[in-house]
Amino acid sequence: MKVKIGNVIIPDATVKRFIDLQSGLALSMIDVSYANKRVEDSELVEAFKNHTLLPFECEILKTNVLVHGFGQNEKMYEYILQERAADVSCGYKKVDWRQPTQDKTMVFIIPEDVKDLIPPEQLRTLPYIRFILKKDIPETWFK
Repeated sequence: MKVKIGNVIIPDATVKRFIDLQSGLALSMIDVSYANKRVEDSELVEAFKNHTLLPFECEILKTNVLVHGFGQNEKMYEYILQERAADVSCGYKKVDWRQPTQDKTMVFIIPEDVKDLIPPEQLRTLPYIRFILKKDIPETWFK
Protein backbone atom coordinates (compact mmCIF):
# COMPACT_ATOMS: atom_id res chain seq x y z
CA MET A 1 0.00 0.00 0.00
CA LYS A 2 1.05 3.60 -0.51
CA VAL A 3 2.42 5.27 2.63
CA LYS A 4 3.18 8.93 3.23
CA ILE A 5 5.39 9.94 6.19
CA GLY A 6 5.87 13.71 6.22
CA ASN A 7 6.73 14.44 2.58
CA VAL A 8 8.29 11.01 1.98
CA ILE A 9 6.14 8.71 -0.16
CA ILE A 10 6.70 4.95 -0.17
CA PRO A 11 4.66 3.50 -3.05
CA ASP A 12 4.49 -0.20 -2.11
CA ALA A 13 4.96 -0.79 1.62
CA THR A 14 3.74 -3.24 4.24
CA VAL A 15 2.29 -1.59 7.35
CA LYS A 16 1.93 -3.39 10.68
CA ARG A 17 0.78 -1.91 13.99
CA PHE A 18 2.00 -3.34 17.28
CA ILE A 19 2.20 -2.49 20.97
CA ASP A 20 5.64 -2.07 22.53
CA LEU A 21 5.80 -2.67 26.30
CA GLN A 22 9.58 -2.45 26.63
CA SER A 23 9.56 1.00 28.24
CA GLY A 24 7.03 -0.01 30.88
CA LEU A 25 4.23 1.81 29.09
CA ALA A 26 2.14 0.52 26.25
CA LEU A 27 3.32 2.42 23.17
CA SER A 28 1.48 2.20 19.86
CA MET A 29 4.04 1.50 17.15
CA ILE A 30 3.90 1.20 13.36
CA ASP A 31 6.30 -0.93 11.31
CA VAL A 32 6.66 0.20 7.68
CA SER A 33 8.75 -2.10 5.50
CA TYR A 34 9.33 -2.29 1.79
CA ALA A 35 11.62 -3.91 -0.78
CA ASN A 36 13.24 -2.68 -3.97
CA LYS A 37 14.82 0.76 -4.27
CA ARG A 38 15.38 2.88 -1.16
CA VAL A 39 13.34 6.09 -1.09
CA GLU A 40 14.94 9.46 -0.36
CA ASP A 41 14.55 9.56 3.42
CA SER A 42 16.60 12.57 4.57
CA GLU A 43 13.45 14.11 6.11
CA LEU A 44 12.92 10.93 8.15
CA VAL A 45 16.56 10.86 9.29
CA GLU A 46 16.31 14.50 10.42
CA ALA A 47 13.01 13.79 12.19
CA PHE A 48 14.69 10.86 13.98
CA LYS A 49 17.60 13.05 15.14
CA ASN A 50 15.39 15.96 16.27
CA HIS A 51 12.42 13.94 17.62
CA THR A 52 10.14 15.77 15.21
CA LEU A 53 6.50 14.80 14.87
CA LEU A 54 5.49 13.93 11.28
CA PRO A 55 2.09 13.26 9.73
CA PHE A 56 1.57 9.62 8.71
CA GLU A 57 -1.00 8.49 6.19
CA CYS A 58 -1.91 5.23 4.47
CA GLU A 59 -5.12 3.47 3.37
CA ILE A 60 -5.97 2.28 6.88
CA LEU A 61 -4.49 4.90 9.20
CA LYS A 62 -3.95 8.64 9.52
CA THR A 63 -2.04 9.88 12.57
CA ASN A 64 1.09 11.69 13.76
CA VAL A 65 4.32 9.78 14.43
CA LEU A 66 7.86 10.03 15.72
CA VAL A 67 10.56 8.11 13.86
CA HIS A 68 11.66 5.58 16.49
CA GLY A 69 14.16 3.68 14.37
CA PHE A 70 15.08 2.56 10.87
CA GLY A 71 17.22 -0.07 9.27
CA GLN A 72 18.11 -2.14 6.23
CA ASN A 73 18.34 -5.89 5.87
CA GLU A 74 19.64 -7.05 2.48
CA LYS A 75 17.00 -5.61 0.12
CA MET A 76 14.40 -4.81 2.82
CA TYR A 77 14.06 -1.31 4.28
CA GLU A 78 12.19 -0.70 7.51
CA TYR A 79 11.01 2.24 9.61
CA ILE A 80 9.67 1.88 13.15
CA LEU A 81 7.36 4.75 14.00
CA GLN A 82 5.81 5.65 17.34
CA GLU A 83 2.37 7.15 17.53
CA ARG A 84 2.05 10.10 19.87
CA ALA A 85 0.17 8.97 22.98
CA ALA A 86 -2.27 11.88 22.69
CA ASP A 87 -3.31 10.66 19.23
CA VAL A 88 -4.03 7.06 20.32
CA SER A 89 -7.45 6.47 21.77
CA CYS A 90 -7.06 3.83 24.47
CA GLY A 91 -10.16 4.37 26.58
CA TYR A 92 -8.15 4.97 29.78
CA LYS A 93 -6.74 7.93 31.65
CA LYS A 94 -4.02 8.34 34.28
CA VAL A 95 -4.74 9.78 37.72
CA ASP A 96 -1.87 10.78 40.06
CA TRP A 97 -2.38 11.24 43.78
CA ARG A 98 0.16 12.16 46.45
CA GLN A 99 -0.61 10.62 49.82
CA PRO A 100 -0.78 13.42 52.39
CA THR A 101 0.82 11.44 55.24
CA GLN A 102 3.59 9.71 53.27
CA ASP A 103 6.13 10.63 50.65
CA LYS A 104 4.51 8.40 48.01
CA THR A 105 2.67 9.11 44.79
CA MET A 106 0.02 6.71 43.58
CA VAL A 107 -0.80 6.33 39.91
CA PHE A 108 -4.12 4.88 38.78
CA ILE A 109 -4.98 3.92 35.20
CA ILE A 110 -8.77 4.01 35.03
CA PRO A 111 -11.43 4.06 32.26
CA GLU A 112 -11.66 7.57 30.84
CA ASP A 113 -15.41 7.85 31.46
CA VAL A 114 -14.99 7.59 35.28
CA LYS A 115 -15.79 10.87 37.05
CA ASP A 116 -12.79 13.03 37.96
CA LEU A 117 -13.91 13.57 41.56
CA ILE A 118 -13.67 9.96 42.82
CA PRO A 119 -11.51 10.02 46.00
CA PRO A 120 -8.29 7.97 45.65
CA GLU A 121 -9.15 6.16 48.91
CA GLN A 122 -12.16 4.66 47.10
CA LEU A 123 -10.10 3.79 44.01
CA ARG A 124 -7.71 1.83 46.26
CA THR A 125 -10.56 -0.49 47.28
CA LEU A 126 -11.08 -1.71 43.70
CA PRO A 127 -9.35 -4.87 42.41
CA TYR A 128 -6.22 -3.98 40.47
CA ILE A 129 -3.33 -5.34 38.41
CA ARG A 130 0.10 -4.22 39.53
CA PHE A 131 2.32 -3.20 36.63
CA ILE A 132 5.91 -2.66 37.76
CA LEU A 133 8.32 -0.66 35.64
CA LYS A 134 11.72 -2.14 34.82
CA LYS A 135 13.50 0.95 36.17
CA ASP A 136 11.96 0.38 39.61
CA ILE A 137 13.29 -3.19 39.98
CA PRO A 138 16.66 -3.61 41.77
CA GLU A 139 19.53 -4.67 39.48
CA THR A 140 20.21 -7.77 41.59
CA TRP A 141 16.79 -9.20 40.72
CA PHE A 142 17.61 -9.63 37.03
CA LYS A 143 19.10 -12.79 35.48
